[in-house]
Amino acid sequence: MKYVEQIKSIALFLLILLSLALTFTIWTFTPSHETIEPSTTVDEPIADTKNTEEIVRPVKLLFHNGEAATGTTDQSNVQLLLDALEQWQIEDLRLVQEEATPETMESYMHSSNRAVVYYPGLVPLPVFDTMTNIVDTTIPESSFDRIVIEWEAPANGQPAIYFINTVSGRIYKATIPAQNLRQFQTDILAEAAEYETYITNEAIGSLPVYVQADEAEKATVNYLPEETSTSQFAEVLLDGPALALSADLTTQEYTDDSGALMRENPNSKSILYIQPRAETSDPAIPSDLVFDSINYVNGHGGWTDRYIYAGMNSVNQQIKYQLYFADLPVFSSTTAASLDLIWGIDEGEEQAYSYNRPVYQLDSEVDSTTAVLASGEEALDAIAQIDNQDLSAITDVTPAYKLTRGEDGLLITFEPVWYFKADGAWTELTSELTGGRELGLE
Repeated sequence: MKYVEQIKSIALFLLILLSLALTFTIWTFTPSHETIEPSTTVDEPIADTKNTEEIVRPVKLLFHNGEAATGTTDQSNVQLLLDALEQWQIEDLRLVQEEATPETMESYMHSSNRAVVYYPGLVPLPVFDTMTNIVDTTIPESSFDRIVIEWEAPANGQPAIYFINTVSGRIYKATIPAQNLRQFQTDILAEAAEYETYITNEAIGSLPVYVQADEAEKATVNYLPEETSTSQFAEVLLDGPALALSADLTTQEYTDDSGALMRENPNSKSILYIQPRAETSDPAIPSDLVFDSINYVNGHGGWTDRYIYAGMNSVNQQIKYQLYFADLPVFSSTTAASLDLIWGIDEGEEQAYSYNRPVYQLDSEVDSTTAVLASGEEALDAIAQIDNQDLSAITDVTPAYKLTRGEDGLLITFEPVWYFKADGAWTELTSELTGGRELGLE
């Protein structure tokens, strides 16, 4: 038993060492945890995305055969031609006229055996190249709003296709293989012979303006529109939007930390987005403006209805996409009917400076009736008699849809009427302009 005390001392010493070791381990121990990634919120797009071919499209075809002309605005007919163009091998693109006169452009477009493809705005050739097959390695950054197809080639020459800018008078010519022309003659011209007769009035326009000659039955349609909430637009356009109220305490406004602002306009059923930091005085490259703006709208699924590219001002970086209904443009003096963008740049990053668009979608048709739209001949005659109107400034005349809203603000109505375009602005052909003769519904 003489070693008991020694054993106790040794045990106590070991316990003290163990205690010190445990204490040190606790102090210096760092637990190992799996890294938890922050959750990300994926904004739900408002509608489906669309490709360039669906947005940048012709809106009218015209075919000259001898003294007669036939035409169409039916998008199914337009698509037949586009399907053919996509297969063509377009080559040897070259400038043939720098500033053609109206008389020269008319000879290119409105001679016999020629088809004219009408775009509502100037289309940059690099944009057209992405939708077709221009085999040239270098595509000029030039724009056109008419394509002319010469369907009877010279005996010793290749079939030609022309790209005409009716604003500047610039004309490019390219060639296509003979087999492409034969396909056009077989697949397109047979259909074109059955299209409606088109006429013009020599007093109107510096270039001939062709319209459908006869009366046409069109639908007048009432819709109960579905509206995308202002907050949903704010979620997809702004970064962490914060809600505020405008000065009149009735209009919602949203802002974010970047200084961007989005405001609703219940009177026009629209929203306006502004990013002040992106304001710029630099002009745009036209093709980039088309691609960038389409990508921007695709980014939040903004093609809620049928919108077609309607034109741009590349100097101010402005671009417009017009609402279309039943293959005709929609205009309204009270309600937004287009997507209007101004592009900009902030700290080297290109982005939208301004974006104005409708919030409604045409999902629920309530009812419709059939109406008779006055003939194109009557419309042209009425325009020719308008007092104080510079007839040479008129560049287009078309049936269109006038969008109005009911007194309760719930229903919206699409009514077919005639419109004409002069100095870049569209004007309804009302009874006041025609001396009391109503040329809309009859």
